[in-house]
Amino acid sequence: MDLAEVVRVIRKRWYVMVPLLLLTIALTVGVDRAIPTKYQATSELSLLASQSATAGTEKVPGTGNAFLNFDSSLNETADFLARRLGSTDAANDLAKLGVTETYSVALAAAAQGPFLTLTVTGPKPEHVLTSMNTLTNYTVQQLAAVQEQAAVKPVDMIRSMVIVPPGPPAAQNKTKTQDVLGVAIGGLVISFLVTFVVENVLASRRRRRRRVPFGADDDGFDAEADVDFAAVETGRDDPDERPQASTPAAAPQTAASRWYGMDGGADLDRDPFEPAHPELSSRAPGARD
Repeated sequence: MDLAEVVRVIRKRWYVMVPLLLLTIALTVGVDRAIPTKYQATSELSLLASQSATAGTEKVPGTGNAFLNFDSSLNETADFLARRLGSTDAANDLAKLGVTETYSVALAAAAQGPFLTLTVTGPKPEHVLTSMNTLTNYTVQQLAAVQEQAAVKPVDMIRSMVIVPPGPPAAQNKTKTQDVLGVAIGGLVISFLVTFVVENVLASRRRRRRRVPFGADDDGFDAEADVDFAAVETGRDDPDERPQASTPAAAPQTAASRWYGMDGGADLDRDPFEPAHPELSSRAPGARD
């Protein structure tokens, strides 16, 4: 099927195509309005070595700079803290604090240090930013609470620092765009399919009506209905009153047929030995010797 055939079918079955296209447009607009736009805010948090580790001791002198003490133990602490914030108890605590959006705390991607990525996603940008600040403060508090439960001295506690503060929430349209495009494309495909199915069904019916099958019973051909239809076409109520084909009249007998004795039933009574026209013969009719 080429492009011209497609256009022809669409123009012919516009009463099927147009309502389906209008329904597709309405569904697309409805999905676009029903799915709210989501906004996302992120921040980065880093764990720092304790004051005692930074200052050092008499036996092990420190560097004096917290950013030079990123050892492997800090990475393990960051992983422990991320798992703690992903628990159900932490989610309940944050919900009580007003964090109703979806949030996550995970190790920063491709990070080589104790860096945590905090993410909050929700439909209202102002509330997303507020929840982001609440999540950051709750993370810092949980780091201190865990160490207090382990009876760690304040000078030996691991500290935290926000290295990337949360910025204005950015709109996340990828999922919404995919849903809207899915509805639009699906509606167009269904519209084309239904249009061509209707065209094929109607074309098949037209072919069956025009065809006179050899076996009427096999193809569901109704002989009586066909006779009635013929009667209506001729303008008569009784199909038996239709004009019959007239028998052609017999051609008049020519002189040659009479000469050669082809005179119908009269020639049956004539003696086959007698001439058909004695006047043309030198012998008079009578009994043969």
